[in-house]
Amino acid sequence: MKRFIVILFIIIAVLGIAKNQIPLPVFSTSIFDQKNGIIEVFYKKLDSSKISITVVFKDEDHPCFLVDILYDVYRYFKYGRVADIETFNLYLDSSGHIKTVEFPGVFSASHKFKDTKDLHGSAQFTANKLSFIDERPVIYVNTWNHMFGIEPSFDKTKEKLLFDYPVAQGSRLDAERKYSWLY
Repeated sequence: MKRFIVILFIIIAVLGIAKNQIPLPVFSTSIFDQKNGIIEVFYKKLDSSKISITVVFKDEDHPCFLVDILYDVYRYFKYGRVADIETFNLYLDSSGHIKTVEFPGVFSASHKFKDTKDLHGSAQFTANKLSFIDERPVIYVNTWNHMFGIEPSFDKTKEKLLFDYPVAQGSRLDAERKYSWLY
């Protein structure tokens, strides 16, 4: 009887952990942006169906070297940081699978890596439009300022897939507090 209770307890615990598991994305980046890679990803379950994903990149380098110097100074004083922070949302169905991804102000559309104008788009996509690897959505980092997409706008032969990265539970505000001196 004890063995049955222990086994039942283990099954319930495993199912409980599996149900609460967050489907963190696999990020696809261009090898041209490796020096500004992901330094941490924050996730926050906002309700039973919405998860906020905040990605912190080491830096955001403008394609023009001279502009980039001024841009870093501007960002340091405006945002209190050089690190780049971008946020998107995942919506889950009742079984915990991704139903929709939303890119509010961080959608790359068809912009190429070095484009510099009108980069901050918004879009929402259902799961059937996404690519998945091991039930994790693939999110493409398509531009130098880290706008996201569901398809690459760069040459896939120059792709690096990121499966593992530092993860913390928290919101965008938590990321700002950690990486910005203004908070």
